[in-house]
Amino acid sequence: MGRRPNLEVRDLWVGHNEAPACRGVSLAAPAGAVVAVLGGPRAGKSQLLRCIGLDVAPLAGHILLHGVDIAGVSADRRRRLRTDAIELVHPPAAGDGADPTVPGRPRGIVLGGARTTVPVAGMRQRIQIAKALTRRTDVLLLDEPFQGVEPRVAERITELLDRLRADGATAVVVGTRDPAVASALGDDVVVLDDGEVVEAGPAASVLDAPRDPRTVALLRTRRSA
Repeated sequence: MGRRPNLEVRDLWVGHNEAPACRGVSLAAPAGAVVAVLGGPRAGKSQLLRCIGLDVAPLAGHILLHGVDIAGVSADRRRRLRTDAIELVHPPAAGDGADPTVPGRPRGIVLGGARTTVPVAGMRQRIQIAKALTRRTDVLLLDEPFQGVEPRVAERITELLDRLRADGATAVVVGTRDPAVASALGDDVVVLDDGEVVEAGPAASVLDAPRDPRTVALLRTRRSA
């Protein structure tokens, strides 16, 4: 019998009662694997990751960490889990491209009287992935990790994720609207549409031979964008 996944999400409902962002979402993420949650805008990806990362409480359902339900833990226990076991990395913010040391000034540093541009977007992602690798975090959650990130920085992020996968201790869940990212990173893919799972399985099966019309439409739209 195989080991229980680091993370299991069972029938999770997230958002407001009147219009939940996620409805009945289930997935499993084993240690050493990357699960890509693929969906268009307003599919519910960010809300799902925030709920798994204990930023928000679910309306219903279960979040199991090594088989223990953590969906309704106390505030103190939630803080400890976010410190010791779960790392949630939000997308690069608009301000990530600014020089963090000089408010209101152009990004970059001055060398010999000239300002040299230094890319900042993606730095937080690399730092937190490296921290997860060093500390052998149980679950790493990445929301649109390549958004606004230069290709060479994206390569560094991918290299860190490959090291994390090889280490075999951490389960990784990546939220993305880009099928190319899901293909490059994901061992498994879960497709969300309007808050519901429409298709899930090995990345090659889902992305190369999708069965659900909504997955087909999403892939066609994104690849033609």
